[in-house]
Amino acid sequence: MAVGCVLVLEDKAMTAPHPVNWLDEIVTRSLAAEPITTTQALAVLRSEDGELLDVVAAAARVRRAYFGNRVKLNYLVNMKSGLCGEDCSYCSQRRSSEAGVLTYNWLSPSVVAEEAERAAASGAKRVCLVASGRGPSDRDVQRVAATIGAIHDRRPEMEICVCLGLLGAEQAERLAEAGAYAYNHNLNTAGSHYGSICTTHTFEDRVRTVHTAAGAGLSPCSGVIAGMGETDEELVEVAFALRELRPDSVPVNFLMPFKGTPLAGRWELTPARCLRVLAMFRLWL
Repeated sequence: MAVGCVLVLEDKAMTAPHPVNWLDEIVTRSLAAEPITTTQALAVLRSEDGELLDVVAAAARVRRAYFGNRVKLNYLVNMKSGLCGEDCSYCSQRRSSEAGVLTYNWLSPSVVAEEAERAAASGAKRVCLVASGRGPSDRDVQRVAATIGAIHDRRPEMEICVCLGLLGAEQAERLAEAGAYAYNHNLNTAGSHYGSICTTHTFEDRVRTVHTAAGAGLSPCSGVIAGMGETDEELVEVAFALRELRPDSVPVNFLMPFKGTPLAGRWELTPARCLRVLAMFRLWL
């Protein structure tokens, strides 16, 4: 006796809330380097579960058009951990943090160069030199410049990105002269939401630092952290701000609500939400 199984789908589940071609229109605009509208960006973030695979496929079409299937591996070295006087709510290295992170002062150039060797052996094309703190002193910049030299002595082909916080024009020029390729300074969230996550510096401070790095010839790298209580509109707002800045790289990060920080326990993100956020930024930028 043959036994069969029939899957019945209700008409409601088969009905899309948008016209069939709404994603095609967004992809067409993205491929033409035309910004999508705020309404379209919000539609991506608020798409139904039944549309999620189509949303991901639309973003993948744009990605493949620009980058094919290539993946670039970056390797991060934390040169100085903890000891930060800023109050960024998401960060386990913030002042008064009870997260129990490892704290240490600057790693030596030789130690970082060894890490860069391991990075190259793993296939990384870029090493990111990161240090906690509001921003570097001139002495700190000299220390990082020496570290860049130590890396390039061994691996002259290695791209080096630096992330040291708020940066002055002369400091940016010194890093570029030393051989830094890029500078990372994320906007993190919308200007209208920024005061909710940090009070020791402003959104405008961050925008200014990205401009300063670009003005010195460093490749600007700036992105976001999603999941910090922002609304859909605020995510679109920061996407618009990033498009205005035109960074070469846009990291899209997702909050890890570490214990001991003000955002501990804020688990707002789901895998589906993360996919929608990634798709929106890919299609917007």
